[in-house]
Amino acid sequence: MAKKRDHKILITDEAIEKVPLVRYREIPESEYGMLQEFAKEVLRISKEENNSNEVALTYSLDYRNLISQGKEFMGVALGDEHAVDPYMNTVSYHLLAASLECVVIVLHNHPSLSKFSLGDIKFFLQNRTVKMMVVVTNLGNISYLVKRVNFDQKCAINIYNDVVTIHNAGSGLRDYQKAVSLFLSECHSANVIYEDH
Repeated sequence: MAKKRDHKILITDEAIEKVPLVRYREIPESEYGMLQEFAKEVLRISKEENNSNEVALTYSLDYRNLISQGKEFMGVALGDEHAVDPYMNTVSYHLLAASLECVVIVLHNHPSLSKFSLGDIKFFLQNRTVKMMVVVTNLGNISYLVKRVNFDQKCAINIYNDVVTIHNAGSGLRDYQKAVSLFLSECHSANVIYEDH
């Protein structure tokens, strides 16, 4: 089991090559290989262009249709050691704001090796077009959240609000991690799948 760290881990070529092929639930099998390559690309961009800081790659599962219309289907945003905002990239912004269905996937890295943050969860729940959020650590490990067809946004937001209350009553990193872990263990009741690879 990896140690929990509160500092940035620099990305290595070995970590990039280690990114696993994941059989993502609720996602077509034909996308698995491309998702693996995109997760590797997030780490490559982070390593080569962003000092191993956070990078978000946003793309649409409707890419075939977008390509046929001459539209872009993928955007990349660069962040700092602790956060990245996909909306900072014009293409990502358009995909997130203009998609008609729940078809957008956001992949981003976590330099400190954490799985999800409360900010990640809030972004995932607030954006109706986001189907899945993938976190790849700077060591190449993958975790993800995906909305099932019968996703219950109201229930998910209630769970989120409960864990934020726990976090706000706490006093440090341990309480923050407890709040995130509680959401990840309870989100199935809102028809959200969480897996860690």
